[in-house]
Amino acid sequence: MTSSNGRRPTRLYRLILTPMMGLSAVALLEIGTANSHDPMRPELNAWFKSLKNKVGEPCCDTGDGQHVEAEWDMTKGGYKVLLKDPHRPTEPGQWFDVPYSAVIDQPNLSGIAMVWWSPSYTDRRMTPIWRCFIPGPGG
Repeated sequence: MTSSNGRRPTRLYRLILTPMMGLSAVALLEIGTANSHDPMRPELNAWFKSLKNKVGEPCCDTGDGQHVEAEWDMTKGGYKVLLKDPHRPTEPGQWFDVPYSAVIDQPNLSGIAMVWWSPSYTDRRMTPIWRCFIPGPGG
């Protein structure tokens, strides 16, 4: 594609290339942060990869877990966690009950409550799709 004076329109290339480079950089940052479980404790990587929920699904199959605020709910006899909608990071989080099938009953070597989940949206409301949850040291 050339202009009337025979030169390529460099402005158009810059308009297309600049956003693409920015998106590529963001994608690389996301990929780089999703690979490690805890860079300060690489000796736990094999342990993280071995975790499975009560149905036998691996916790780390679709991404790494995230540290989470969790509480034991005495009235329901189970855990609840505070999750933030990833598409609305400035809004406050919401408490969700953790299904029994997602709870890991083995000792938590990381020492911090963690959850593996992904968001699902129905009628503009976020609900978690649960993979795994491991309580902290007091759990």
